[in-house]
Amino acid sequence: MRTSAVGVALAALVCGALAAAGPAGDKLPTVKRITTIYEDHPKSADWCAANELIAFCGWQLDGYCDVFVMRPDGKGVRCLTSRAGLCPQRHNGNPAWHPSGEFIAFTAQNEDAARGEDTVLARAESKSVPGSGVNCNLWVVKADGSKAWQLTDSKTDYDTPRGVIHPQFSSDGKKIAWAALAGEYPRGMVWGRWAIYVADFALDDGGPKLKNVQKLQPGQQMNFYETHAFSKDGSRLLFSANCEPGQPVTGIDIYEYEIASGRLKNLTNTPGAWDEHAHWSPDGKWIAWMSSTGMDINYKEVRGGEWRKYLKTDLWIMDSGGKERERLTFFNEKGHPHYLGGRTIVSDSAWSPDGKGLVVTVAHADDATGVTRRTKLVLVELDVGEH
Repeated sequence: MRTSAVGVALAALVCGALAAAGPAGDKLPTVKRITTIYEDHPKSADWCAANELIAFCGWQLDGYCDVFVMRPDGKGVRCLTSRAGLCPQRHNGNPAWHPSGEFIAFTAQNEDAARGEDTVLARAESKSVPGSGVNCNLWVVKADGSKAWQLTDSKTDYDTPRGVIHPQFSSDGKKIAWAALAGEYPRGMVWGRWAIYVADFALDDGGPKLKNVQKLQPGQQMNFYETHAFSKDGSRLLFSANCEPGQPVTGIDIYEYEIASGRLKNLTNTPGAWDEHAHWSPDGKWIAWMSSTGMDINYKEVRGGEWRKYLKTDLWIMDSGGKERERLTFFNEKGHPHYLGGRTIVSDSAWSPDGKGLVVTVAHADDATGVTRRTKLVLVELDVGEH
């Protein structure tokens, strides 16, 4: 895999209109500049305050994904999960830093779950791709790639498979959460039944382990969950789901869930839009997420990964209560300086440790075929002061 990192300025734009008021009278941040920092087929990303490194999932030439780390300027790229014997050598991704900077949690496709993956294309279209997670388990690797440990143990099953996606650590590193395909497929449930798991992340002489695993299924539908972030005090979770009765899988919302009380709050409440990948800013004032709000999308099919042929999203920001919100990027808007010339999906993002920017995964797809032409990581620098 090439490890080139090209710093290409996409836009230098300060929004002209005043942003809406947020917490304590603050204004919602606006975009100062967008710069490409990595172009070699990345996927999800996370940014560590302890060591100032970005972990990301990247595609390899064999059609599988691996976990990489790099500096915020896109240099110093290292692969952590490609060594034989360290972990399964299939799809590895969805990296999440432990706040100490010593470990990275990730999802790994079971070594024996490669049926039908004899070609590069078949591997790239596998349901085990990070973010889909079928027949995957939760793992953790040391930040230098020297050792890895398996944390969950779901066996490979092609009829009623289980799987995991998007682990997230609490800010003190004592808890970890993830979303999981439960291995249950009721009739009419498009993507099967899902659950959220929260566990203690324990360290002993044998390495990292999970303890006191708790299963959560908030809301009235359990057709999909994706975990995104713990609140700073660890009491609440941000996740995306379609919890409301009859809410389609293409209309998932961002929810805040209070773990102890079970209080559930819909922060976006836009059942006609796809809302996902939400993350609190380091100070807890803002939530950045991706959304298809305002975009007219005709999903001809949503089963499996077919929705990828139609989805288009941009980066949005709201105050922590979900009352005020603004669109940050306009990659899908013709005539705008951000426009990339076709259908674009903004997906996972991560805040910089200083809260003044985000590293964002951007996938640019061909309108006619739906096939992704290229993906990249961009740095979205923000004006976070009063306006």
